[in-house]
Amino acid sequence: MSDTFNLDVWINEARREPFRFEVSGRTFALTPAGELDKSILKSVNVSAPSPEDIESLLTAGLGDQWARFDELPLPLAALGELFRQWQNHEGAPVGESPASADS
Repeated sequence: MSDTFNLDVWINEARREPFRFEVSGRTFALTPAGELDKSILKSVNVSAPSPEDIESLLTAGLGDQWARFDELPLPLAALGELFRQWQNHEGAPVGESPASADS
């Protein structure tokens, strides 16, 4: 038995379902936030995201779908709600994980 923690196994087992949503008759899928590359942490404040941070996170989450999504006219409030629903889908706000039982 190995005492080495295998992060690759954890990553594969922790995969979540994408957050799917529809707008203007088009369907999109946001990558689970926990699967975004850690490099995003250098450019956004995940604990108190600004509107620019939210846009950066949505851009990263949508990946190659961003261009199609970005061409749609949407009110700012809709982006905020999309971000909240994505967080709800994750089960915890982006950047936070549930506390452990001994916290």
